[in-house]
Amino acid sequence: MHKKLSRLIEPNLQPYFLCFLLFILAALLVEPVLAAVETVVLLLLYIFYRNQSHARRRSIMQFVETLTGGVDSISKNSMLNTPLPVVVFRADNGEIIWTNAAFMELTEAREGVFDMRIGDLAPSFRYQWILDGEKQDPELTEMNGSVYQIYGAAGRMSGRAASQGIIVTAYFVDVTEREHMRSVYDASRPVVTLLVLDNYEELLKAGGEAAKSAVLAQIDERINTWVQNTGGMLRKFDRDRYLFICDEQSFEQLAAEKFSLLESIHQVVSEDGVNASLSIGAGKDCDTYEEAFQWASKSIEMALSRGGDQAVVKDSLDFQFYGGRAKSSEKRTKVKSRVMAKALGDLIADASQVYVMGHEYADMDAVGAAAGICCAARKRGKKAQVVIDLEGNNAQALVRHLADQPEYAGAFVSGPDAFVHAQAGALLVVVDTNRPDLVEHRQLLDACNRVAVIDHHRRAAIYIENAALNFHEPYASSASELVTELLQYMAEPSDLLPAEADALLAGIVLDTKNFSMRAGGRTFEAAAFLRRAGADTAEVRRYFQSDLPSMIARYDIIRTAKMVHGDIAVAVAEREVSRVTAAKAADDLLTLKGVQASIVLYGQGDGISMSGRSLGEINVQVILESLGGGGNATSAGGHIPNIDAKTVHQRLLAAIDRYYQ
Repeated sequence: MHKKLSRLIEPNLQPYFLCFLLFILAALLVEPVLAAVETVVLLLLYIFYRNQSHARRRSIMQFVETLTGGVDSISKNSMLNTPLPVVVFRADNGEIIWTNAAFMELTEAREGVFDMRIGDLAPSFRYQWILDGEKQDPELTEMNGSVYQIYGAAGRMSGRAASQGIIVTAYFVDVTEREHMRSVYDASRPVVTLLVLDNYEELLKAGGEAAKSAVLAQIDERINTWVQNTGGMLRKFDRDRYLFICDEQSFEQLAAEKFSLLESIHQVVSEDGVNASLSIGAGKDCDTYEEAFQWASKSIEMALSRGGDQAVVKDSLDFQFYGGRAKSSEKRTKVKSRVMAKALGDLIADASQVYVMGHEYADMDAVGAAAGICCAARKRGKKAQVVIDLEGNNAQALVRHLADQPEYAGAFVSGPDAFVHAQAGALLVVVDTNRPDLVEHRQLLDACNRVAVIDHHRRAAIYIENAALNFHEPYASSASELVTELLQYMAEPSDLLPAEADALLAGIVLDTKNFSMRAGGRTFEAAAFLRRAGADTAEVRRYFQSDLPSMIARYDIIRTAKMVHGDIAVAVAEREVSRVTAAKAADDLLTLKGVQASIVLYGQGDGISMSGRSLGEINVQVILESLGGGGNATSAGGHIPNIDAKTVHQRLLAAIDRYYQ
């Protein structure tokens, strides 16, 4: 350090001494006496230079030491007299080494501080973040009614104190006023809410004008009563739509009541016995009213796509769902099916390639819907390819039957192969799922810029966005039913291969439990069309046959079932079984007296899968959605990786408790 400092402060006289020496050498050849005199003078000058240099160095070093000592003294005085509470303690055991008066005042400690640990004076303070190298506590700490932001640093002391190990210094900054202002600001942010009557047409279908006006008046009165204490603004801007604007504090009160308006509206009954149903969509955590309105529009679209009769709140992070337990009524129109059929036909005609993809572990509904799309593409002169895992699917018998058809030569491809050969302008038709994380091959979905979605499951918080075509009908029984409706406007019954008609009918039979659940009038119309196209019911029945070992495994699962809340049967498979076996076990549990819903947990791969079934009174989709699953009210499932069955079982019981609450 001294050498570096010397180089900075000493004048460089070496070139001058060198020139003097050269003159002496030159004089030595001419005048030796003169050279001797010059040599003496040079030596005297060098001695004088060395003495002056040493004196200058000593003076500067004394100044530096004085300055350093002054800085240390200032630092010590700053720590002692700073208004911020400061504490120094050992990291290994929390033993307090030193504190200032401000920290003692904060913790109300009077004496004996140095015999205590940091956890005794500040129980809520956690300092692991300091040891992890962070300079600021990621969370705020509340002490004695005030809120503090804590800053800190860790290091080792020098000298004898080094034996004490890592020493932590923490500074407490009072941010109570700042957080109060933040909470006031957050509470005053705008929340835009849209309210939509789900069944406006059904409510006013029967009765006279007086009865219709009375129904609408009851609905208006209940909505006004619901918002009257919020100080917000309510306006009816369409015959079945309302706009409500309030601040976030008032909205949180409505959310804390679980949107009681949903149940209140159910009590309004039309003259022909139809209960009113309402959907709510809200947008919050926004900086502008325009952004809040856009989020509210997305929320109401989500609520309606999930069957209505529920509230959906969109914030800066995700969607939140409330309600959705009532049965949804069929509200589809054939006009929409005809329009969607025309749009899908145009997309297929313009596509360079056509791929069809379902969800992972494709079942007969996904395969049947894919077969229907292959028929539609063939009618437009294109050959569609079905993206599927030929080994990891639950419809292998159906896939083999289709693969034996000449028209399906090379039609079944794996996800990686399709991803490699996909070209610009390729069309990807996703069937039987609307979630990007559940498709057969996610990379193919991301690579295709034109995507069509055909699905009947209730929309989840994460869904395929920006699709060129989205035929999403949660009131339909199956994706095969939706594709069959499209085929009625895109092809003749004779255009379907008998194997394709069998596949579509098998998909409908699977999701309707042989037409016993979620089977509406349109479901039977689709089945009649397939029957005219050559579907063989006996062949379809053979697809559902199982062998003896799988039947034994099914009954082993049923044997473990326990009743929860009196009407939900929960079973945990003791050994790993196939998805089909678990699903059939869940179906069999519904045949037991008093069982309204059933959920089976079973090991699959690196985690635990879930299969839920319901007779309709209990919405298994709402229960399993909280565990990362999805589906619809009567049939749902999911998979949780890297977990054991006991943990999932505990989470499931907690989710069922929340559902009943």
